[in-house]
Amino acid sequence: MELDARKQRILQVIVQDYVATAEPVGSQVLVQRYSLGVKSATIRNEMAEMSEQGYLRQPHTSAGRIPSDRGYRFYVNRLMPLPVIQPDEAVQVRQAVAYASSELDMILRKTCSLLASMTSLPAVATPPDADDTELTQVFVSAAGSDKLLLVLLFSTGRTENRLVAASVTASDALVLANSLNERFGGRSLSALRAPSPESEGSPPELRRLEPLWARLADEIREAARALADEVPMYVEGTHAVLQHPEFRDVERLGQFLMTLQERAALVEMMGRALAERQDPAAPRAAKVVIGEENAQPALHPYSVVSSPYFVGDRERGAIGVLGPTRMDYGRAAAAVEFMARTVGDLLTRLSLSG
Repeated sequence: MELDARKQRILQVIVQDYVATAEPVGSQVLVQRYSLGVKSATIRNEMAEMSEQGYLRQPHTSAGRIPSDRGYRFYVNRLMPLPVIQPDEAVQVRQAVAYASSELDMILRKTCSLLASMTSLPAVATPPDADDTELTQVFVSAAGSDKLLLVLLFSTGRTENRLVAASVTASDALVLANSLNERFGGRSLSALRAPSPESEGSPPELRRLEPLWARLADEIREAARALADEVPMYVEGTHAVLQHPEFRDVERLGQFLMTLQERAALVEMMGRALAERQDPAAPRAAKVVIGEENAQPALHPYSVVSSPYFVGDRERGAIGVLGPTRMDYGRAAAAVEFMARTVGDLLTRLSLSG
């Protein structure tokens, strides 16, 4: 059933008051704090009807009302003010991300850390899909008299180092690096970890180095397999949950922290959050999944606000926050949208400069 204008206004102030105070909201409180133009008895009747319709719930018989998942959903879709990040805060955050590093790992960790600070909620991010990652450069150099250092640079900024038992001159190391770059440079992780056809041996000019070349090629494939098999997820700001009264209960806090440690579940959660269809009447870049809208029962006490980030015109990963259903959805949506644009812009610039 559609809410009329008065019920919508009452729901809006109940959400705002409950998010700010974490206390159930009664009709008398609404009369005292907000100009609703009606008496307490009228508000009480309206709140009772909204409870019957599923927009509010009463945690205790003598308590006021709090929003239900359905109430939060109506608020987010229809009543929430457009999220805004102030210009001075935007400048500071962009500078902090830009100065973090040129390596993807550090960029995403810094982005999550800033997002957690902006929202007082744990922040999570997924890196670009492994199959979108390419090997951009191979370096080979002598490391002492009996060791060879193989350094692999990937398009994400990630580096992998391998020490190989071998004696090699500086000139042979350069020849090997040039040949490996020519053969494997620019290939995706999926192409690198695929079995090598018999025809893909070392080049004819490297016959004398063929055993070493083959070992280095195997090291490259092994590094690609290891990267592709990782469960990628960045989590920062877990301490932020201590600010929320929902987690004063030690058991509930422990359950939430365990959820944050389940990397595979978080990856699935972020994917589902981005796939959720939102109310077309309120198109926003940030996707909001509230309480029981989460597919996993263990996540029903929580909400997820997430957004994809793009490198160029391609969606490459996601960033978001996870917290109790009682959260400042406007602030969370604004911060998530802004950080997604910020990290996407930076990664786009780095990819073009590389």
